Amino acid sequence: MSIADLIFAAAIGGVLRFFIEYRWPPIGSSAFPRATLSVNVIGSFILGLLVHAPSDIRVMFGVGLCGALTTFSGVSLQIHRRLKAGAWSSAAFYVVVMLTAGLLAAMIGIDLSSHVF
Repeated sequence: MSIADLIFAAAIGGVLRFFIEYRWPPIGSSAFPRATLSVNVIGSFILGLLVHAPSDIRVMFGVGLCGALTTFSGVSLQIHRRLKAGAWSSAAFYVVVMLTAGLLAAMIGIDLSSHVF
């Protein structure tokens, strides 16, 4: 694996993230951030899938693709905005959904990884 491979994977992740965020923008100030949830769940699945992959593939897709695709800062900002607005139940719901969906996606990926690699 070369640095060009890593850059290429990151470019794909960034473009995918942009496309998903562009196609599914939140509507209204209290809208559920479905695009951010989607990219993070997809990233969790891919990272789980890479558990048994060779190290070059793990680095290329785990760091490159998933690093550009997923966002912790976006999740933090969305939770902060909800808390600042006093929407505690909305913030809590978002945290629970994000963590549950991400963990389930990763577990499915890990299970499939043992069959793929």
